[in-house]
Amino acid sequence: MFVFRHLQTKLFVSFVLLVLIPLLTLGFFSFRTATSSLEKETEQNQAQTVRLIGNNIKLMLDDAGDITSYIMNNVSLQSLLSRDYNGPVNTEQAAALAYLDNIKAAKKYVSFLVIYGQNGFLYRDFSEFFRQVIPYSDFAEMPLYTAVASRDGEAFWTYYSTPLFTFGHSYNEIMIGRRIVDLYDPDNKLGLLFMGVNRDAIGNIIQDIEIVRSSNTFIFDDNYNLVSSKSQDNGLKKTLMDDLKLKQQLSLKSHSEIYDINGKRYSVASTVVEPYLWNIVSLTPLEIIRSQHRIMLNVTLALSVSLLALVGFCSVFLSRSITKPIKKLLRSMNNFKRGDFNQNVDVTSRDEIGLLTQKYNDMVMETNSLIQKVYISQTKQKMIELKTLQTQIEPHFLYNTLDYIFLKSKMNGDDNTAQVTQSLTELFRLSLNKGKDYYTIRQELSQVKAYIHIQYARFPNRFIPCYEIDPDIIHFYMMKLLLQPLVENVILHAFSTKRAQPGTLSIRGRKLDEQRVEFVVEDDGCGMRPEMASSLLESDTSGTGYGIRNVNERLTMMFGPEYALRIESELGHGTRVMLVIPLISDENQWRLLYENHGH
Repeated sequence: MFVFRHLQTKLFVSFVLLVLIPLLTLGFFSFRTATSSLEKETEQNQAQTVRLIGNNIKLMLDDAGDITSYIMNNVSLQSLLSRDYNGPVNTEQAAALAYLDNIKAAKKYVSFLVIYGQNGFLYRDFSEFFRQVIPYSDFAEMPLYTAVASRDGEAFWTYYSTPLFTFGHSYNEIMIGRRIVDLYDPDNKLGLLFMGVNRDAIGNIIQDIEIVRSSNTFIFDDNYNLVSSKSQDNGLKKTLMDDLKLKQQLSLKSHSEIYDINGKRYSVASTVVEPYLWNIVSLTPLEIIRSQHRIMLNVTLALSVSLLALVGFCSVFLSRSITKPIKKLLRSMNNFKRGDFNQNVDVTSRDEIGLLTQKYNDMVMETNSLIQKVYISQTKQKMIELKTLQTQIEPHFLYNTLDYIFLKSKMNGDDNTAQVTQSLTELFRLSLNKGKDYYTIRQELSQVKAYIHIQYARFPNRFIPCYEIDPDIIHFYMMKLLLQPLVENVILHAFSTKRAQPGTLSIRGRKLDEQRVEFVVEDDGCGMRPEMASSLLESDTSGTGYGIRNVNERLTMMFGPEYALRIESELGHGTRVMLVIPLISDENQWRLLYENHGH
């Protein structure tokens, strides 16, 4: 979990979140609600527009069908088709031909008009350019003739007009065909009528209709051929022309849904033009609909940023007014911690912080007074103890006395006593160490060896000492008297029981890494239970293991709990004590560690 280290930062973030979360929540739901409402409104408008387009196209197709019906049932035309075509044309028949000529002028969507007569009559009229019509004898063998003739006068719509002309050119039109039958004798077939409807005229119905920007409208005939379209997306248009299954899904009768096409989402509405079974499909990109609300989103974001800036300014001002006296108080505390006890912080307010500052000033005054009293008292006590100690033990007197015993023993031929006396002299000299509480690892090992030599003289068959010390570590510094209490505990307790063979006391020292040195004091003596081993490090006042506890407390107080002693022991199989200290290169580094309590 993230924790703020500064109160000012915590207050600033709290104020910002207090405003930001409700603001973002309100803006998000407002935007979502408005977008959803617009999408539904657009879908409704889209469906209504599609139905309107369908009605307009139906009117055009109905009109085209009615025109062909009027032409087919024209009495003058029927008379022209009923008689021998090689005969002269009367006035009534001439009027019928003039009526046909005027149809294209009245109906702009008509691109051509072709009439085949069973009597050999052929009428052809084109609005744009002349085309060569297939002869009737050849046309009678084609599938289009069969499809139109089989309807006996009913309209037949086809997507292409190409089969009617000699050149296989794809004209921009659809075609309606009817069989002309005698009004008075339905079994008398007079001929065939074909009329072309320009697709551009159908496309004009949808060109001026725009639901939203970038909306797409497609018109399909009953065979899902694309009659006309209004689309700026060529990829979408190609997909709809090639994917029959997709066209069938989009052309379901009067539906409105959301579709994913080519990686884009579209709102789709469609309708069916009855009875022609044509389909009108409209696709509107949802991103276009939602883009209309980006203005509102941008306004919301701008207001949010402005409000956040205002809140940030106010929070900085407020947090500074709160944290400034606290920082002054912390600086004073740090100075107090470094030993400057003459601290006094100005009280600038009457709130809780001012009260805290006043109490701190009172505490500093009381603490300073107490320190002075304790310091004077302890100084006097130390002087008394020092004088007492000096009267009890005079180092030169002690060393001279031990030297006298050493010389008398050598003169009397008692070498063992002489060696013990010499070891005792070395032990005292290193232990006193001119009043210093540190020396080199070499001196610590010399002190331990002197102590072991004295104890070995007392218990010659109890143990055998073994030293494995890395020579690279002997010049580093350490606290004095760390190893001797551990060795003493082994000699007094591990080998207290009689054994057939003397035990082994092993002392090892090595560098763990570039920052630490490790010592191991190990024996193969009687060992102890695990709970007893752990109790040796507990801070009690019992006599057992006092030296080990003393070493452990000195290590943890100086270097921290990570440097505590570790004891491994098994009853009947010996004990191993591990001691780790920092790697200290010189006396200056030691003094710096001592002043900072090992850090």
